Amino acid sequence: MEKYSLKSSKENGRLRFVLGGRIDSTNSRVFAGEVAAELEKHPNSGVIFDCGGLEHLSSAGLRVFLALSGREGSQEGKRIRLVNVPQNIYDIFDMTGFSRIFEVSKALRDVSNEETRKMGYSSGITVYYIGEDTLMKVYPAGTSLESIEQERKYAQAALLSGIPTLIAYDVVTYQGHYGMLYELVKANTVAALLESSPWKLEQYAEKMGRLLKRIHSSVPKDVTLPRAPEIYKNWAYMMAPWLHSQEINALTRLIEVVPEEETVVYGNFNARSVFIQHGEPILINMAGISSGNPVYDLGTAYMFYRNESEDLIKRFSGLEPFQAERFWNAMIRAYFNDDGDAVGRYEETIRAAALLRSVLYPAAYRASHGSDMTAEDAELFVAQARRDLFPSANHLTLLLGFAKFV
Repeated sequence: MEKYSLKSSKENGRLRFVLGGRIDSTNSRVFAGEVAAELEKHPNSGVIFDCGGLEHLSSAGLRVFLALSGREGSQEGKRIRLVNVPQNIYDIFDMTGFSRIFEVSKALRDVSNEETRKMGYSSGITVYYIGEDTLMKVYPAGTSLESIEQERKYAQAALLSGIPTLIAYDVVTYQGHYGMLYELVKANTVAALLESSPWKLEQYAEKMGRLLKRIHSSVPKDVTLPRAPEIYKNWAYMMAPWLHSQEINALTRLIEVVPEEETVVYGNFNARSVFIQHGEPILINMAGISSGNPVYDLGTAYMFYRNESEDLIKRFSGLEPFQAERFWNAMIRAYFNDDGDAVGRYEETIRAAALLRSVLYPAAYRASHGSDMTAEDAELFVAQARRDLFPSANHLTLLLGFAKFV
């Protein structure tokens, strides 16, 4: 009898089997019996087969999976998933039509360190060049394949909504992390371009302002995006290690007064997350996309470029404070189509949203990076909130209540 290996574990409500070796007519019945025994112990679990070590799968082995599909696949949310499937076995599933019965994911290509050179880092995401025409976005530790697939769907929805995005074509692994590959044609981040061409600061800022307006003029199609206010409320609750319960309640009340809107919200709009390709701005990181009021994005951008802390301005934007002020002024003028009255009318409201976003930054950092920022950094944001936000909460409530941009 040819040897195979089977290990099982319970992860996040799913029964996970790790397969190795060969499954054929000599051992398929034993294999089926072992799997069935584990399923009896965990009758209400979804099932994942990690096929990374599987060398061969015969027609007898296929019949075992077919029998399992009739047993498990009809339950909503319990469809069998086969992941990390080697190419030769993936081809068998594809040619036989089994890929329409199961969720089948090919084994991911591992990118070697020698192939890459680092391009930049923003909000937990590291970006690398691979050669001259490929971009790789690497996610923080703990990021799941499911969340990456969800981001891909959001990117598709954004593209269909008229928002320019780089199109991903493959998922890979890199130094134990998941990564996404994008075709790259002479593109670079605004931040990197400003380092080499600082005299183009206003030009790039205006491009970003027009892009942000384009984002906020879009309504998501064929997908339900997360709601920005719910994301903000979740961050507020995550601030428990740093704030008192009364302060958290005050934050949730501020979030609740922001008028509801259905526009696309990018979530992390800055010069490190926007690329220039063929002279036009384009987006890559869609992990933070949501729907809601444009003030969430405008407040975040204000926090990056007009923060009261000069140290934070440098760290957020990579610019000196006087450059960041010029960048913001050019960007917001372009956003409001050079309507100076609109810029003046909404400035206080945008600053109020920036104060709200700033106090939530330690929680947002934890959510995007999978770890906490240093205690010293967190204290910067908490101290700013206690100085500028909480004493003015009633006034900020009035400002945010009139946040109507569309």
